[in-house]
Amino acid sequence: MARSELLVVGVDGSEASARALRWALDEGRRRGAQVHAIMAWKSHAVLGGPAPVLLRPELAPHHLREQHWQDLNRVVRSCLGGASTPEVHAELVEGEAAEVLTDRSAGAAMLVLGNRGHGRVADAVQASTALRCIHRARSPVLVVPSGMARAGTGAAEPDEVAAIDPVLG
Repeated sequence: MARSELLVVGVDGSEASARALRWALDEGRRRGAQVHAIMAWKSHAVLGGPAPVLLRPELAPHHLREQHWQDLNRVVRSCLGGASTPEVHAELVEGEAAEVLTDRSAGAAMLVLGNRGHGRVADAVQASTALRCIHRARSPVLVVPSGMARAGTGAAEPDEVAAIDPVLG
């Protein structure tokens, strides 16, 4: 399968990222494309020193990594809903989310992200991951807004926005 038949999706456990993954799965079925669900995480154990880990062992990097891995797999299973297509690869990568996602977007057909709907000012102040990815990605970037209808279902999400194909209009 050519890398151009690859959809890369940023997953962080939020409803916005689940919405992006559902969109990418639907699009992957239509295109016959693989979907790579990628979750980035950072360990802050070095910054906190050994005391917090001794007091709260669940903060140890290996425990955090395992928790993130379980979260990623739970989201992927939930969004797949028992479907066997498209082919999905889940990957947990240590690093800063925008950096990891833009690196993984090289050669992909598309990088798909969810929009949490904080607005332009909040995103600019917070330097959102989506905004950084838009500026640095090595492929087209699709940001799935809240209220986007799930492709193929015809059912809009809670705020009942009409379905519009974000790629073709």
